[in-house]
Amino acid sequence: MNNSLNNTKDHLPSNVVFLPWNHPANVLSYEAYLTAVYYYTTVVKPVIVGVGVPANIVNCIVFKHQGLKDRMNLCLFVLALVDMIYLAYSITISLAFWIQIVEPVLGEEIYVKTLYYAHGVNYGFRDASAWVSVVIAVERCVCVVLPLQANTLMSTRTMGILLATIVIGMQLAFVTTPLKKYVYPVYDATTGGTRWKVTTSAAWQNSEALLLYEKVEDTFILIAFPLFIFIFVSGATTITVVKLRAAISWREKSSAVSSDSQVQQVALTKMLVLLSCVFIACKVPWVILTVARFIYPEFSPSGSQYNLFRVSELAAQFFVYSHSAVNFFIYYSRSSRFKSHLGLLCGCSRKQTDDLHKTTVVSEVNKAK
Repeated sequence: MNNSLNNTKDHLPSNVVFLPWNHPANVLSYEAYLTAVYYYTTVVKPVIVGVGVPANIVNCIVFKHQGLKDRMNLCLFVLALVDMIYLAYSITISLAFWIQIVEPVLGEEIYVKTLYYAHGVNYGFRDASAWVSVVIAVERCVCVVLPLQANTLMSTRTMGILLATIVIGMQLAFVTTPLKKYVYPVYDATTGGTRWKVTTSAAWQNSEALLLYEKVEDTFILIAFPLFIFIFVSGATTITVVKLRAAISWREKSSAVSSDSQVQQVALTKMLVLLSCVFIACKVPWVILTVARFIYPEFSPSGSQYNLFRVSELAAQFFVYSHSAVNFFIYYSRSSRFKSHLGLLCGCSRKQTDDLHKTTVVSEVNKAK
């Protein structure tokens, strides 16, 4: 790879202006990046979407069946709904890429324009999912820290308004995404072909106010929000774990008899803590990518490490998409109530359903220990 880069550099004029993807300083070749994009878009993402969309539909049905008057059921229902739409809409990029495979010349234009003009909606659902996860982590933290006041701090109606505001607000946050970008063709001296590049639109270039707005928006959305969400969920989850352990330890030492509702709340809290931990783990690659881009400007879409940045971005996106697809398996493995309602919806016999209900309390007690 290094030899090919050196040969490319030797055969080009000294005053050549390199495009990011063919810059000799790239530690990854453009071909390696294209290979990563191919397998990610044609294999990895379809598998995630194929699993995640049906799983989130099931989640929505189960939580609706359990009752949306409960605040946590409402939160989990909205999270599943947002994740389902997020995954389903993301397949538009794969469709554009498949067109590119069949018809390379026209397909590349469609792919790049879809990526920059139609993907703002997907970003909105991605961040809406993250903010709903914040709400879930904070709500459970409040229930553990202030168990007596938790039910009176926020009604289900208020929670519904908050969740709707988050979903709508995140879409509005990215409404300018297709407006501030302009996709245009450029000649690639290395391949002798045409590539499609993105730049700031004329309206933004000619307006200092819009350019300032773009800088502020990118700073908040690309750097501040991801870091804030990561830190906030991590902090709320840590507090929840510490307080929950203290409460369980106190009950064991005092030999206090826990009611069925208390046992169920402990089991629910443990499940939600696991949910938050998975969210945090899946956000770590994205946080690392954000920090690395801020510290090393060449590691960016316009820097000399363009190819490495894009491959790293694919890896970070993989974890974000995966998080939106795996919640069903957490619910199923950690919640007997979820299993019970799923059994009802799947048409289990009455006897099987009764047995599930009878074993619910026992299972929750074992998980609480």
